[in-house]
Amino acid sequence: MAKIKHKIETKKLEDLPIIGEKPENEREEKYLKEICEYEFQNIKEPGSSISFPYGSTKNYIVFDFKHGQKYKVPRHIARHVEKCSTPIYKWKPDGNGSLEKNITGTDSRFQMRPVFK
Repeated sequence: MAKIKHKIETKKLEDLPIIGEKPENEREEKYLKEICEYEFQNIKEPGSSISFPYGSTKNYIVFDFKHGQKYKVPRHIARHVEKCSTPIYKWKPDGNGSLEKNITGTDSRFQMRPVFK
């Protein structure tokens, strides 16, 4: 029974759409949809978990990642989690007496480390 449930979940993961930056060709899409094992790290709040829905309106899965746990997910989901970051701003004078706000980088919140066996 457990094997059947695992296959259904794997099929659901494979059917999820790629959100964000679209692959340029079929080969890249196949690479992004490959399921790999990752260890989730919450960099900003170690020990905390996150929960988020991913997918389209009719085809989505709610993921619940706990700090330090290992998960088998497609590469595009790991890429999505790692792109969740906070912008770093720098304020500087614009010459007219006011300040200009510029993005100088990003501060990562989460990390998905690949697990190699």
